[in-house]
Amino acid sequence: MKIALVYPRWDWIEYNGLAEPVGLLQLVSALRSSGHDVEYLDYSFCRTIDELDGRASGAGLVGVAISAAAKMSRAEIVTNHLRRVVPDAMFLAGGAYPSIFPADTMERIPFDYVLTGEAEESIVELADALDSGKDPSGMMNLVYRRSGKIIENPRRPVPSDLDSLPFPARDVVDYDSYMREGMSEYGVVTTRGCPFNCIYCKPSTDFIFGGNIRYRSAENVVEEIAQLAELRPADSLPVFFKDDTITMHPSGWFEDFRDLLSGRGIRLCWHCNSRVDTVTREKVRIMGESGCSCISFGVESGSQKILDFYRKGTTPQQAEKAFAWCHEFGIEATANLMIGFPMENEEDLMATYQHLKRLKPDDIIVYLSTAIPGRYIHDWAKENGYLANDTNPELLDPARNRACEVMNMRLPFLSLEDVISWKRKIERYRSWRKLTSYENILDWTAELLSHPGSAARKAFRVIRGLGGSGDGLKGR
Repeated sequence: MKIALVYPRWDWIEYNGLAEPVGLLQLVSALRSSGHDVEYLDYSFCRTIDELDGRASGAGLVGVAISAAAKMSRAEIVTNHLRRVVPDAMFLAGGAYPSIFPADTMERIPFDYVLTGEAEESIVELADALDSGKDPSGMMNLVYRRSGKIIENPRRPVPSDLDSLPFPARDVVDYDSYMREGMSEYGVVTTRGCPFNCIYCKPSTDFIFGGNIRYRSAENVVEEIAQLAELRPADSLPVFFKDDTITMHPSGWFEDFRDLLSGRGIRLCWHCNSRVDTVTREKVRIMGESGCSCISFGVESGSQKILDFYRKGTTPQQAEKAFAWCHEFGIEATANLMIGFPMENEEDLMATYQHLKRLKPDDIIVYLSTAIPGRYIHDWAKENGYLANDTNPELLDPARNRACEVMNMRLPFLSLEDVISWKRKIERYRSWRKLTSYENILDWTAELLSHPGSAARKAFRVIRGLGGSGDGLKGR
């Protein structure tokens, strides 16, 4: 059976940077290995919505990936269009949002099925059943309609052995267009799940990946990277590890990772997300030896009161140690902040600003606190009367809110203008540091030669920040 897997990012500005959908690409591989004919339809670069109609023709199953609440509108437009193109096909939704809100997904968009959670096994089972004419309604992870009612089947246990899962089918990706439109790193994931309990993420991550965290071996990750290096040769392969917290791996994992890369003759320039309480001086040193060039830390705030409200489980002192280790070993350290939480006041924001001066980050990204459905922060804001707008889907994208300087929560102690003023003050400090740092200037010059597009965007961001115009950087 022909299957079309759809990434419906059509006519959409990606404010947090362009990236390939690694999870969806793994489903392409899973279906291929089971003998199915798979077409991958990526609408990211389509100028008209009918551009991929010919490739969708003849599909018996169309799977649409929906990564976030903010992208439901795009998914609806693309799905409704494809229903006219292949009216006899069965339509399936999967991804983060359908995993959290399967019934809402089916009520808003007329899908025949939803697959919840991790789907490498279940999408093959569904495709096999439909191909052989069997009723799939007994499948775990499946959501479907029967007699006008939406039925949600129990979920299967998440796969414990991540090494057994297929690598992403990168050969179907138009990487030339991605790079041309601003992507500078290839995405790789080495873990699934998160054991922490921050109110701005949980419990949605548990609906997607189950509780706790699972790991891939260093050998398995290096094998994927080796295949990527063959597909996209480079003297130093740029990789972004998209894990929530790759530093949950112990130091020994990074030692193996470093040595295996060296043994294969592969040089990486990679960066990652991390928490300040999951690194040690030794771990940071080894990460640098394996090619780590930048660690983006979820600093969030310099106020312990706000960190406790976020249930972050970290302290400003832990952040100071983590940034000092990065500076010691020549790894760029980015501070990701989240300001505008309803319990925040001027004193808390001043604490954050002073905290940054102690951290001396190489970069700073200031997000505005956003109440997203499926997360504890949304329930808390709604219950306490702080939810200002719950109907505009675009306000559910934190990266867009950062760029456009809008929020979906009411603030009892600050005005939106106060928060924006602090955001711009922090961005001016960031720009001043970048313009007065010899190392930053050298790094930017090198990037200008290797990736002129991303270097130009960074320069634009620095200039805007220095001028107090806000962080207006945008991308597809």
